[in-house]
Amino acid sequence: MVFIFYAFAILSLAVGTAAVYMTLIQSFPVQWSYYHYFIRKPFTWAVLVAGVIGTLLMSWQIDELPLWTLPPLILMALAVVLAHRVHQENAFKAVDFPAMANNPLKLPLQDNMELAVIEYNGVTKAYPLDYVIHHHIINDRFEDKLVALTYCAMCHSIIPFDVTDIGPLFVGSFKNANMIVADKKTKTFFQQASCESVIGKLHPYTLTMIPFQVLTWSEVKKLKPCPEVVKVTKQDFKAFELPVKGLWKKVIANGLTPGLSSKNRDNTFSPRTHVVGITDKIANPQVMYLKDELLKQGVVNNEELGVVLVAVNGSVLGFKSSVEEKPVSIEPGANSTLCDTKSGTVWDVRGKFIKGEIESNLVPVAISDEYWFSWKLFHPGSKLVHCK
Repeated sequence: MVFIFYAFAILSLAVGTAAVYMTLIQSFPVQWSYYHYFIRKPFTWAVLVAGVIGTLLMSWQIDELPLWTLPPLILMALAVVLAHRVHQENAFKAVDFPAMANNPLKLPLQDNMELAVIEYNGVTKAYPLDYVIHHHIINDRFEDKLVALTYCAMCHSIIPFDVTDIGPLFVGSFKNANMIVADKKTKTFFQQASCESVIGKLHPYTLTMIPFQVLTWSEVKKLKPCPEVVKVTKQDFKAFELPVKGLWKKVIANGLTPGLSSKNRDNTFSPRTHVVGITDKIANPQVMYLKDELLKQGVVNNEELGVVLVAVNGSVLGFKSSVEEKPVSIEPGANSTLCDTKSGTVWDVRGKFIKGEIESNLVPVAISDEYWFSWKLFHPGSKLVHCK
């Protein structure tokens, strides 16, 4: 009987903590994480209840409490706690429909803080990445559309999705050092970086990306009108940590990719080398640039794709190199503006028309600023283009 109690206690602990080791060990299929999501709570609770009932029955039979059952019962109770607490759904709790600030200029934002700026369905909102990283997913309304802004800290992959048809997302798991997102209605699992479903009621299904930009607060607050900005406090900008304190610093410092072994990643560059990939459908095959080269070059014109990449204050923005079928030659202008050297037309940093001959906005192109290891893993057919 002692062996049975301890065997179930250990098994319950294994199930309660499986969300951690199944994401760290690459050989575990993501499908196992999917099924574990559903069984972890019922199983650990069932073992604990059975253990308590067994202890009570033995107490009734021998007319005293069998003290040897207490250690395995404690382990069973711990397994229940861990099944709830250490799962990624709770470690990185998604935010649904956050409040927007009445006066964004009064928020505790520093000029160098980066914000994801999303313009969709006639609404423009901005979210500080130092806030988003703690939750990994922000679900928000853009009038009658629902958008899920996803940010995988491990691979620096930032992607907003239109989830109007399937509802809000949450963090379902991690696989290959990238976040697995899931919808709350059906619990279908999606690989965030590839946008493709993995398993679940909606499979096969592809999430719809929407364009966005990453800008510093110094640039965002200059915009006219200023976008809506999520209401944040200083507490929202505490240092990011994994559930194990201090582990995140070690991961970053040592270039580790937990859940993705070095033999399964492209080691041409350091894993966390920043690359900028063009994710827009006009790029087939997809292309990428080293971000440091883009920042140094300032402006890169990809004539083959009809795309221009512009570096502004540490951020890289992508636009089509023509407006209303008229080619433009974009260069950074004064006061964080963009200008066409041919016509003298001026746009703000987001490509909104200010003045000049071409009275139209620039057309944004979807790009991704993420880590080398992640881009190469989930975009294996893309090619690296060096700035000239």
